[in-house]
Amino acid sequence: MTTPIQLVAHRGEPDSFPENSLQGFAQALSSGAVYLETDVQLTADQVVVLSHDENLQKLTGRDISVTKSTYASFEDLPAGFARKFSGRFEYCRIATLHAFSDLLQRWPGVTCFIEIKQDSLACLGNSAVDRVMAALEAIKHQAVLISFDYAALVYARNKYPMPIGWVLPGWSSENKIRAEQLAPDYLFVDADFCPQNKAEIWPGSWQWVVYTVDDVAAVKKYAALAINMIETNRFSELQRALQV
Repeated sequence: MTTPIQLVAHRGEPDSFPENSLQGFAQALSSGAVYLETDVQLTADQVVVLSHDENLQKLTGRDISVTKSTYASFEDLPAGFARKFSGRFEYCRIATLHAFSDLLQRWPGVTCFIEIKQDSLACLGNSAVDRVMAALEAIKHQAVLISFDYAALVYARNKYPMPIGWVLPGWSSENKIRAEQLAPDYLFVDADFCPQNKAEIWPGSWQWVVYTVDDVAAVKKYAALAINMIETNRFSELQRALQV
């Protein structure tokens, strides 16, 4: 029996909305997403916010370091990614993980991958994991903690009863051994270095997820490799195309 393709809305709908915005996630959810992925950073006062970059220049147009600033110092700034979208999304703001949690509680069947970024882990160490977990309390049964940071995942696995996912830093025999030792629930692989031969895909107890894939042909190519979870920037568009 063929496993159905599961699209993961990568940072919401970043081709149509500012990345990691609540508005983008709401659009993906309305389009039928059952898997989301978001990135989190921690501010200087340890508020967990949705942001891929440690600096908010791209989204706000201001040179603001998340880890060196309080949330109050930027919470009211427009975060509409003006360079990409002009003034269409001036109403968007940098969201907190608590606000994201409020949104997700209205969609109890949805799972979200929460990626803790290495900038925040470098500043706070494992306490960053603890702060993220505290912010996830209301939706912990819907969340999967993911990271490039292997040590942070080991810490999370030992302390919290929740699934984890390792984002592979590269394809190597050393990382294969580390994956087998960690035995994460999910392994994330960059499409740029994912093998194109099914025989080369490591077997294991984990579920593979490939990122970032934005066209139907590529989605089907990875599905043929038995990688059925696909992160995409174009969730709504690909969801419609795959249903045709």
